[in-house]
Amino acid sequence: MDSSATSRTISASGPSATSPIRVSARRAGLTKGDKMTRRLTAGALTLLAGSLILSACGSDGDPGADGDKEPIVVGIAGARVGAIANIGEGISEGIIDWFEMVNAEGGVNGREVEIVEVETEYEAPPAVEAFSRFQQDDAAVVVTQGTAITDALTPVATQNKIPLFFPGQGNLETVDGEAAPYVFPASPLYAHQASALVDYLIQENGPDTTFACLAWEAPAGREFCNGAADAAEKNFVGEVVFPARAADLAPQVNRLVDLGADVNLHSAVFGQATAAFKGLCEAAPDSIMGTWHWSVTKDAVEGAGKDCMEGMYATSMSTLTTDEPEAFTMLQDFWSESGEEPNPVALNNTVYSNGLYFATVLEEAIRLADDKVGDGPITGEDMKAALESITDFEGYGAACPITLTPKDHSGNRALNIYRVESGEFARVETCVVGPPVAGEPDVGQN
Repeated sequence: MDSSATSRTISASGPSATSPIRVSARRAGLTKGDKMTRRLTAGALTLLAGSLILSACGSDGDPGADGDKEPIVVGIAGARVGAIANIGEGISEGIIDWFEMVNAEGGVNGREVEIVEVETEYEAPPAVEAFSRFQQDDAAVVVTQGTAITDALTPVATQNKIPLFFPGQGNLETVDGEAAPYVFPASPLYAHQASALVDYLIQENGPDTTFACLAWEAPAGREFCNGAADAAEKNFVGEVVFPARAADLAPQVNRLVDLGADVNLHSAVFGQATAAFKGLCEAAPDSIMGTWHWSVTKDAVEGAGKDCMEGMYATSMSTLTTDEPEAFTMLQDFWSESGEEPNPVALNNTVYSNGLYFATVLEEAIRLADDKVGDGPITGEDMKAALESITDFEGYGAACPITLTPKDHSGNRALNIYRVESGEFARVETCVVGPPVAGEPDVGQN
């Protein structure tokens, strides 16, 4: 197969299937419509709890550009369906697009990267089943989507020495590489986001600025609001918790507004984020709104309305694609030179930026692991050591500088602050760090 052709194999198994159905496509020979269908088919197959494998062939048909290195398999415990569907879509598409480009350009040091994505619908039992599939495929690292999924897989990942990789998650205990040796948040956690945002808003609005927080009842959502409470100290007037599957947030929003804070924060995602924004605009139109990076989405802006969202603040561990980081420019150049249409997810789902953060850090770890093993296979232990040796890496502009160590699996506490201006996310601060977070293990960062 020539180097301009990429093979994408999609496997799906329904409830009664005993073996996967495989469909291959040679992307170089597809029409524009087929390309779009191929992208959408990958998403549609998640409804069948299927999996997606992305690979590329070297110029002589052998694995890798130099033909003698085993591919490295990266598993994705996907969540394109369910409570965090927009997050799952954005992260997965960013990773897949990045490694499609990397493979087309010869792989990582000549090593092909194979992506295996299995849908979990953001539920623990399917995630555990997915991990078994990743083991069968000899995955060297597993990307998770959702703190609950990471927590569910931590015991089996530790037992089998396969790192879990989920930048942007919660659970402060996971920053300690000695306590959680095979878990890599590799980014600021939710409490860090809240701390940085509260600190910035106090600087902007004065030391007497008061805060309240609408918390998603999941531990991750509570962690964000706890971080806000710690950072605001005496200026934090209260938290209101909403059920994970609540369709109507009006009762909780009204209780939050009754607290009378100057700034109302929330840790909602997807449709609930839109409901929270709309409710706050109606009940407290003069208050300042803020949120975490999973709600930095066009869906939220369009769903709540541009007028409502004007002036809303949010943190982001990644540089949004609208700021044209080098990583996204590289992808755009690749699409242009290969005659492909840009992935619509990259243009319409802001969480795609976090997917590029994931992908670039993973590529750096794969490169470091490859430097160590040479032509041999890369194992989970190799990837763990490689991740722990990443130093001052900025992900081609997608990330704030990150340094991971055997002790510190977070790697940085720095975030970008964005503000909605005329319906668009405008960066107002770059790579800022908030006050130390209460309860965080001492890994040399505090």
